[in-house]
Amino acid sequence: MESLHWADTTAKRVIKKRENLEKYVVACGITPSGHIHIGNAREVITADAIYRGLLNQGVKGELIFIGDTYDPLRKVYPFLPESYERYVGMPLSEIPCPEGCCESYAQHFLRPFLESLDDLGIEMTIYYADRCYKEGIYDEAIILALENRNKIREILNKYRSDPLPEDWYPLTVICENCGKLSTTKVIDYDQEEKTVEYLCSCGHRNTVEPFKGRVKLPWRVDWPARWSIFEVTVEPMGKDHGTSGGSYDTGIKITREVYNYQPPEKVIYEWIQLKVGEKAVPMSSSSGVVFAVKDWLNICHPEVLRYLILRSKPSKHIDFDLKSIPNLTEDYDQLERNYFELIKRLENGEELKEDEKDKIRIYQLSTPRIPEKLPLQVPYRFCAVISQIAYREDREEIDMEKVLDILKRNNYPVDNIDDYDFERLKNRLYMARNWALKYGEVLNIIPLEEAIKEYNKLSEKQKEWINVFRDKLKDIEFQGLLIHELIYSTAKEIGLNPREAFLASYRILLGKNYGPKLGSFLSSLDREFVIRRYSLLE
Repeated sequence: MESLHWADTTAKRVIKKRENLEKYVVACGITPSGHIHIGNAREVITADAIYRGLLNQGVKGELIFIGDTYDPLRKVYPFLPESYERYVGMPLSEIPCPEGCCESYAQHFLRPFLESLDDLGIEMTIYYADRCYKEGIYDEAIILALENRNKIREILNKYRSDPLPEDWYPLTVICENCGKLSTTKVIDYDQEEKTVEYLCSCGHRNTVEPFKGRVKLPWRVDWPARWSIFEVTVEPMGKDHGTSGGSYDTGIKITREVYNYQPPEKVIYEWIQLKVGEKAVPMSSSSGVVFAVKDWLNICHPEVLRYLILRSKPSKHIDFDLKSIPNLTEDYDQLERNYFELIKRLENGEELKEDEKDKIRIYQLSTPRIPEKLPLQVPYRFCAVISQIAYREDREEIDMEKVLDILKRNNYPVDNIDDYDFERLKNRLYMARNWALKYGEVLNIIPLEEAIKEYNKLSEKQKEWINVFRDKLKDIEFQGLLIHELIYSTAKEIGLNPREAFLASYRILLGKNYGPKLGSFLSSLDREFVIRRYSLLE
């Protein structure tokens, strides 16, 4: 089945430009200077989609990730103690963990993200820049950079308003005295001895061999060097790198003229902006405006994050509002229903339209582990309600028997629920509860005394409706749909606008003018409690 999804069209374009390669390497990477957020995840998930697009075209591919662990700490970020001032300028891999739980600063921020990859359905070869330098993988690239320093300087100066001086070298040395690399300057290179002399602002001066992790290439040289080292074919990059005169433009010249390698195809992606109030703010680890990938997995399915990113072209920016998680999950659930319906039609020999094929492909790319059949779907918003109602504070867990009882009352087919559906439902319940408590609506049924005060504020017609509704509620089966229908029929019976009936209910239950879907909500509660509350009795 041909797909017009951007991941597949990108893969076709790459293959057409780079025909007959033995292997197509898709690269991505992150500097772990702070919490790795879903904006960072866009690069990795985009790379994974391109990789899957290449495999879909029948070629051999590899997805690699390079953690830029040898980058220096640039400043004391808002989430760091002031004592970290002493580490500014040192490689992230050489700085102690801020919380003492990992072997380094870099690993502290990388580890939670890498641990989330399995949930996200991403398999890739992982490289750490500090280890690559220390193992000598960059040694040859370092020599080529030093021997071609004038050529590199000339390339970079074409894009600089402030030209690099003639004594500039494409290298920084890690000072043996203070451990910093951002404070050193190479002052000479001996081509025969293959040594560099450097001076550090701490006063230390020495001559060293620039190998095995003693030095680091600056970013604009490091990037093209790694393209040739890892034979990268295509790489997604943030729009800052892909702009005119950016590090990609200088990189393609350096990789061709210095490293004799054809640069990879670029895929530029836009930022994911986090909505804070009415403003949408670009996420940034250094500024502290983040929503970490590990935090996402506490409130929503990983497939929904993939869907959020993959349903749009990389060039389209995404405004992300935490309050919109239920709507986003409902969109994904609808896509899932569409997928199983369309696959059935396809198996029956039907010809699908282009937009229908696109739905199938978006679901496939969003869902690395596709279930065998349409799973049980309980709306996320409803899960946010029943997870709070069924939560046992004494056991600190959701009472799944109570959940299944509530779902039965709302006509969900849970009598013979299988293990897959049960676990998925359970996961969604805990996620939705976490979301509700932190970003959504905390469900607080008000005490009786407050309910009586709210009742006294209602109109006489609303009070009349409460009495009629309560009396008839005693005689019907306690099911969400039946309760919903009864709200409308009793309101109509006494000439009350149904909206006023809902309003009256929310006032005496929650002390608010709004709340969850009322029929489902009432059926989730204990029947006797509901009747007592509408009687304004304990």
